[in-house]
Amino acid sequence: MRSRPSPCGRTGGRRMVTKTIVFSPFSRLEGDLQIHVEIEDGRIAVSRASGTLYRGFELMLRGRDPLDAIVFTCRVCGQCGLIHSAASAAAIRAVLGVEMPPNACIASNVMLAVEVILSHLTHFYLSFAPDFADAPYDDAAAARFLPPAGASCSRMLREREEILGVLGLFAGKWPNSLAIQPGGTTRPVNACEIRRAQGLLGEFSEFVTQQLIGCELEHWLALRSAADLDRWLGEGAHAASDMGFFITRALRLGLDKMGRWPARFISSGGWPSATGGTLMRPGWMPNLPQVANLRGVVEAFDPARIAEHVKNSWFEPYEGGLHPHDGESEAAPERTDAYSWAKAPRYAGQPAEAGPLARLAIDRDALIMDLLGRHGPSVYVRELARLHETIRLLSQIGIWLGEVDPEEPFCRDTRHAESGSGVGLVEAPRGTLGHWIRVEGGKIRNYQIVTPTGWNLSPRDSEDQPGPLEAALVGTSVPDPDHPVTVSHVVKSFDPCLFCTVH
Repeated sequence: MRSRPSPCGRTGGRRMVTKTIVFSPFSRLEGDLQIHVEIEDGRIAVSRASGTLYRGFELMLRGRDPLDAIVFTCRVCGQCGLIHSAASAAAIRAVLGVEMPPNACIASNVMLAVEVILSHLTHFYLSFAPDFADAPYDDAAAARFLPPAGASCSRMLREREEILGVLGLFAGKWPNSLAIQPGGTTRPVNACEIRRAQGLLGEFSEFVTQQLIGCELEHWLALRSAADLDRWLGEGAHAASDMGFFITRALRLGLDKMGRWPARFISSGGWPSATGGTLMRPGWMPNLPQVANLRGVVEAFDPARIAEHVKNSWFEPYEGGLHPHDGESEAAPERTDAYSWAKAPRYAGQPAEAGPLARLAIDRDALIMDLLGRHGPSVYVRELARLHETIRLLSQIGIWLGEVDPEEPFCRDTRHAESGSGVGLVEAPRGTLGHWIRVEGGKIRNYQIVTPTGWNLSPRDSEDQPGPLEAALVGTSVPDPDHPVTVSHVVKSFDPCLFCTVH
């Protein structure tokens, strides 16, 4: 972290104290993130989020066999590589015009939900919660959350082996699994393996019920409002659970008032059913003030309305935004008018927040909608939505395991993709992920990826609109610039993954 005082100015006769802080790299998150903030009279007035590493996966894929995209893109991220490969396989599937067998759809949902759960809990226990033990606060959280010795942190690291075992049964290995292909999933599971997966899921669920929420999954999932949550917090030993500790500490520190912005939410719909529809509804929610009154309009999600801007990105400039099917990714590191290796995705010309909060709001989750009405799209609600989604998915995996028919096929033969275009849209831990492919003569002509953190940590676009995080940081109080932990709370509430963003 670097900080420097800035020249003082006067506004309306009042002396304005300004200080600039640059976090580079930002600690305890994935990838190389630089955060630049300018503080005036104790609050952030200007913010800038920069991805500082170039990778170039999109250019690597040009001229290659379409199936190579699955092999390459599962290495975009170490946390959600299976989800990247699933998006790639879905894009190729769209080119071929084929569908997976029902078993493959269920097996894919199990694998992707497990990867989301792993990511959510790794984020909470190793990135977000340890900030509660930071210098400005008391040390009561250290015994619980300070890695690696904190009791909750160390138990999570041990218990995640159980749910990783479910991935082993369905995917064969993790990370960098190639289990999801255009024709389906590569590893059929038998009845014995399904029972084993159910046992492993049950063992992991014990950690969640005992440590995270202090109650049964069904009890938590019955909560429908902020008032229900208040009552839950006062019952039994719930306040002593990790969830209870988080809620109590977050409200005491004012995290329900940090990190708000004029939010617009986007979701492509998560975990499709073999018979049509998705576990969570797709949609675009452009007007959060109405959401706060539980009347927010959810419009249909249309990927044709997505465009990427590069006005402030280190790529060869073009006018306005380009749809990913026509996207360009020619690096231009010499540009002095840019500040990030991330592009700026926009939906209908607007910045949009992706992630668990967006998914649950668009899906009309009763608890999250009521919390939004009380606290807005704040650090507190954003983080609680991530934990709430974890519990929803954990419960749903048990249902999916019961729907697998080991006597039916998991994969179909498919022909080679010779020509055409396709898009694969998947809900990743951090939000909406899209892979766009164009194939000509049996080779990849163009490949574009739009990632969740690309949405959330985008730089300013052609209209000078800031990305969601940049907007959410403005107005944040920084009482002690030498220990700006409030900045960390806001940034980490979006669970950034810069490895994905600068793909």
